[in-house]
Amino acid sequence: MKFWWIPALSLALVACAPMPTQRDVMQMSGVEMYESFCASCHGAGGEGNGPVAPLIKIHVPDLTRIAQRDGGEFPTEDVRRTIDGRFDRPAHGPRDMPVWGWQFYRSETLNDPDERARVDALIDRLVVYLRSIQKS
Repeated sequence: MKFWWIPALSLALVACAPMPTQRDVMQMSGVEMYESFCASCHGAGGEGNGPVAPLIKIHVPDLTRIAQRDGGEFPTEDVRRTIDGRFDRPAHGPRDMPVWGWQFYRSETLNDPDERARVDALIDRLVVYLRSIQKS
């Protein structure tokens, strides 16, 4: 295969990209959060075709069809719980997507209700964005 290095380079570039700081994340819109945390796998438009998607063992879901797969209604709470790690689908095997809820926490404040509210607000921004990109 002539261009075997292209997927490897894509993965290396994504892995080397600096992660936003907590302060940066607090200022991000849902779109910016998506671009920073989700687009490398799910693609810029959410269709599951990001540069890292070919390197992942499982099929990366098309996030523009969440509502369609759920009978036409966007499952807001299920999406929120999937992002923050409270929702797993055991019948589908192990969870391969990062649990962003834990990534957004400040390590010293895991049990702080104010911190939980802050993280929930961040995840809500992302959920609102995902709802906005749904196709019929």
